[in-house]
Amino acid sequence: MDIAADPDEPNEHIASIERRIALLEADLEIALQAGQQLSNGGDRSMADMRNITIRRDAEAKIRRQTQLYASLSRCNEAIARCTSVEALFQELCRVAVQYGGMQIAWIGQIDPDTRLLWPVASAGDQAAGYLDGIEISLDAGSPFGQGPVGIAVREEQPAWFEDFQNDPRTAPWHERCARFGLIAGAALPLRCSGAVIAVVALYAGLARVFDEATRDLLERMAADVGFALEKFEHAAARAQALNELRESEQRYRGLVEQSIAGVYLIQDEELVYVNPRMAEMLGYDAAEELLGQNPLVIVAEKDRGKVAENIRLRIDGDVDRLGYSFKALCKHGSTIDIGAHGARATYRGRPAIIGMMQDITEKVRTEELTRRHMAQLESAFMSTVQMATNLTDVRDSYTSGHARRVGEIAAVIGAEIGFDARQQQGLLVAGSLHDIGKITIPMEILCNLDPLTPVERELIRKHPRTGYDILKGIDLPWPVAEVAYQHHERMDGSGYPQGLRGDDIIIEARIVMVADVVESMSQARPYRLGLGIDRALAEIERGIGTLYDAVVAGACLRLFRNSGFALPE
Repeated sequence: MDIAADPDEPNEHIASIERRIALLEADLEIALQAGQQLSNGGDRSMADMRNITIRRDAEAKIRRQTQLYASLSRCNEAIARCTSVEALFQELCRVAVQYGGMQIAWIGQIDPDTRLLWPVASAGDQAAGYLDGIEISLDAGSPFGQGPVGIAVREEQPAWFEDFQNDPRTAPWHERCARFGLIAGAALPLRCSGAVIAVVALYAGLARVFDEATRDLLERMAADVGFALEKFEHAAARAQALNELRESEQRYRGLVEQSIAGVYLIQDEELVYVNPRMAEMLGYDAAEELLGQNPLVIVAEKDRGKVAENIRLRIDGDVDRLGYSFKALCKHGSTIDIGAHGARATYRGRPAIIGMMQDITEKVRTEELTRRHMAQLESAFMSTVQMATNLTDVRDSYTSGHARRVGEIAAVIGAEIGFDARQQQGLLVAGSLHDIGKITIPMEILCNLDPLTPVERELIRKHPRTGYDILKGIDLPWPVAEVAYQHHERMDGSGYPQGLRGDDIIIEARIVMVADVVESMSQARPYRLGLGIDRALAEIERGIGTLYDAVVAGACLRLFRNSGFALPE
């Protein structure tokens, strides 16, 4: 990530410094001409002395301005080059001494527990000796908190001390400054995300060092360093998010690998993934033996036509999901009865089928075992729902657990308004799958820390329709697909994607939309912190009867405010 400051802004300051240097050179020339005129008037010796003084003062100012020019240039080079906060702090100190004319420069970071400030970087031949055993407090009531550093932190603005050795506020350090020949001192706060996290302290062996031009430059340098610190912070947060995403994907793979059901992925008439349980089920020693094989090699000849047609229907998009049974052919020639459930998916940008299978041989033999296997398939379906939810979570780590929590909240609201157990289960499933359409949104958009572009926002607004298209072909006793389609609608017609209003929105979607708002506002997102349950409930209360169904919203408010219900973990 590029952490360099905007190059145009430092250039403006450099140009300003160059203009000041030109003005000083012009002032020097005018003064010398005036001195020459005075000399022509007769008092040549006095005029010569005055000319020398004027020239020396002007040349000293020009030298300082030149140093400022070099310091700004080197500072921005450091910001562009350094890859860590520690390296940036050390380079800033070195630039201030080597190019900025400072005798000592050091940076201290704040210890919030002790309210003390500890040096973390320094430069200057005498820096180590000066900082040895130094104590600086941030407490206004401490004598060690009255110097430029303490003031800079408390007031969050630069502090300038032109007579450091004689200023009564710096009494604890007078002897130390005299020993090292320090006359002027200054401190500038360094901010990150609006808070002061460190201070840069500068000391010079000359008086009147911190003139207007010097102060302007140093404040600009501190602002540029603060900008770089924020970039470091954002980069670290993004790296952490990506690392958590990779860990989530590994956990998801581990879940599939250890599943009690066979899991497979078919693409281009080949098995491109098989989990160990499926290989074991078919008598293979390792899953790799099946990779690259046509899926029909594991199907008994009498069922190959049916299985081939079912694969074609999903790949061509005629149906999204199918559940069926067939006779499977094992590695050594024996057969078992398989119950399979597969859905059309996209893998690496092309159509594929992801599915699960169970050995249902015993199911065919007895009615008792048939009921047991049906329960297993129902459990497998709920696992598939959870896996689909997990798949969304691993692609968007910032909203991990969102869909599951929405489902749980929706089920409790349904119970509050009189839904029976079967209907509550439907709300749990519908809530868990309401955002399944986000699976088609690129990961970079879901994890984006920056404001969305109009194109990205429009892409995200399509996820309700995408979720509907994914779910509509599943034969379920609940309107899960319609909930996914309608959960962003609003009672007054202001929602999307259809602009439905009132009774055109099914009751299940009205429940899930309230649960979705409560959970989303309460939790953190990449672009903001969580607002908390009180803010979320205030939004529901504000929209009763306009945005949200009055019965549903009232039930939600009673649960959280009167019944002690809390957000699921």
